Amino acid sequence: MTFIDAVARALAIAGRGVEVDTEALTIDVASPTAGKVLAVVRPVARAVTFYVVHPRTVPAQALGAVGELALRATADLLDAALELDLATGAVAMRLPVVLGGVEAGDENLAALLEVAVETLEEAAARYAGAIEDVLSGAVEPRAGGGAARTARVERLAAEVEELAARADGS
Repeated sequence: MTFIDAVARALAIAGRGVEVDTEALTIDVASPTAGKVLAVVRPVARAVTFYVVHPRTVPAQALGAVGELALRATADLLDAALELDLATGAVAMRLPVVLGGVEAGDENLAALLEVAVETLEEAAARYAGAIEDVLSGAVEPRAGGGAARTARVERLAAEVEELAARADGS
């Protein structure tokens, strides 16, 4: 079995729909939150890099601001990176998985790749609003990055408050 076939099989075991392009060495991975995750497979390195591409490209006048946001986001993110292609204006969240010489069984590879895709989807969703806000000029990159960075904590705090309110009401 080729490495791209092993990756596609593992993603399918993880419950993801996949469309494999063996010539381009890519896999389109179905995503309930991002629509599609692109997997670029590198067989020699035994690696796969996942991408979620933001739906809007960045016009030339906003490259500096979105570039600053990408730099701030990547400093915040431990596993993924927000990247901006200066030539095309494409913005994407990226997360690589490198296996190298490590052999993983189908179930272990499926679990590893599913965690990677879920981590990427969460990061892409968290920064999507900040990208749009910076693109529209509604916020500066520093504020947009700060809001995305603290969104998870604020969401958890709201859930804790809701649970406490329910407990008090019972």
